[in-house]
Amino acid sequence: MGAYFQNIKNGFKSAFEGMSISFATMFVRKETVQYPEVNISTNKTIAEKYKGTLMGMPANSRGILDVNLSLCTACQICQKACPIDCIVIDNVKCDKTKLEDEVGNPVLNRFTQKEALKTRTVTRFDINAAKCMYCGLCAMACPTTAIRHTNRFEMNTESQEALILKFVSEEEKARAEKKANDIEAEAAAKKAKAAKEEKVKEKGAEE
Repeated sequence: MGAYFQNIKNGFKSAFEGMSISFATMFVRKETVQYPEVNISTNKTIAEKYKGTLMGMPANSRGILDVNLSLCTACQICQKACPIDCIVIDNVKCDKTKLEDEVGNPVLNRFTQKEALKTRTVTRFDINAAKCMYCGLCAMACPTTAIRHTNRFEMNTESQEALILKFVSEEEKARAEKKANDIEAEAAAKKAKAAKEEKVKEKGAEE
């Protein structure tokens, strides 16, 4: 009998809570967001235009992906982690450098806790936002947190091509490829010089 009355009590309580929320919203000014003309991806944008209770996406939401190329080592782990192949990365050789953050501190590989070393650089980093299912596997796999989800959740466009996010410009690609060619040419020249010196030594030993 006690459980019976407890269920009745819980029913009235839940009904009261629901009706109280409905009653409270009767006195809140309604705001119509002119989407897609108005960007509603961030709290700041909405706060500037509206004074009601509208809010943007929470900070930990899995929105559209973004890439910080200054932290990227072109390891392609995110591309391999993506289950639907919406990430495409091409890379070439570059000067061996240690990554640093904005204040000059070394960037650590978050899995090995060793300093992140960059030996290759990207010449292409594309993400197809139309295919992405926002699973977060790429962000979890990235050792330097170069790729991450933002709180941006909409990309209104009339073209599917516009949904392909390109993070490397043609100018950056050309510079990276030229540098890679210079590195390979320098390595080939050193190898040829070493081979020539070895032949000279062998000839001198025969004489």
